[in-house]
Amino acid sequence: DRNGLLNRVLQTYTQSLERMLVQWRAARAAGDAAALRGLAHTLKSSSASVGALGLSALCADVEARVRDQRLAGIEAQFDALAAEAQRILAGLSSRAEPL
Repeated sequence: DRNGLLNRVLQTYTQSLERMLVQWRAARAAGDAAALRGLAHTLKSSSASVGALGLSALCADVEARVRDQRLAGIEAQFDALAAEAQRILAGLSSRAEPL
């Protein structure tokens, strides 16, 4: 990490995750299933690439459930996804090295 690659990747991920959480809340409030599915898909991939595997798995589940219109009980998954994203953001902001 002499050239700061890890720090730059995590900084980019953090900024993206913060932006997507704002979009997530707006899409959820509007009941926009297509937007929620798209955001879950994007977060699934980016989270997996930085090792946030719990968030990636939640996103995969939400994406599949919205796609297949299995919406019973999905609010709990939405809450879990948002909570896990916040937990990751808190962890990244408390890193010893600044982002």
